[in-house]
Amino acid sequence: MVTIEDINEIFRKITEEYQEPVAIGGRCESRVYYRVEDLKDEDLNACAEYVADRIISVCQIHVPELILKLPGGYSFFAERLSAMLSEELRKEVPLEQYLESKLSNGHGEKYKGYHAVLVTDVITTARSSLEAHTKATLKGIPILCWASLIDRTFGPGPVPVVSAFTGEPVRLLTKISLILVVVLFLVL
Repeated sequence: MVTIEDINEIFRKITEEYQEPVAIGGRCESRVYYRVEDLKDEDLNACAEYVADRIISVCQIHVPELILKLPGGYSFFAERLSAMLSEELRKEVPLEQYLESKLSNGHGEKYKGYHAVLVTDVITTARSSLEAHTKATLKGIPILCWASLIDRTFGPGPVPVVSAFTGEPVRLLTKISLILVVVLFLVL
């Protein structure tokens, strides 16, 4: 059984801290960065086992019947989680790549009514998770929870967030349009 101490040790090894905030994607920054790409297979498997156990505890009324993998992950965490859940539940929990085009072209009908877990490597602002959650729900696929390696949101969502690790929060960046800058320059 994987413990929280095991998980903390795994993430301690991939955590980098900076004096000045560093960009995370195009919309956020933080003084803490997690090198998820440095996680070893055994670390990722331990995280998947830990998250699978927590999902089963959190979703006691319903068991996951489907894993919906959001685009962008490179760790194969969703695949590992699907395998761990299938093993623990003693039934296959299929994995489906979440693509709006796939759900909209009739393929989504196959999973209508399936209780799903939405999976991504890192939840930073939760925007993509919220969008996917809404669209899947509208297609008749109820979402039990969101799962990730790292959750940096610290906020409540429409369902529980089950993550291996709760990361440091991020600061959202805003971009001032060039037109606004020009207008301000002319006014001043």
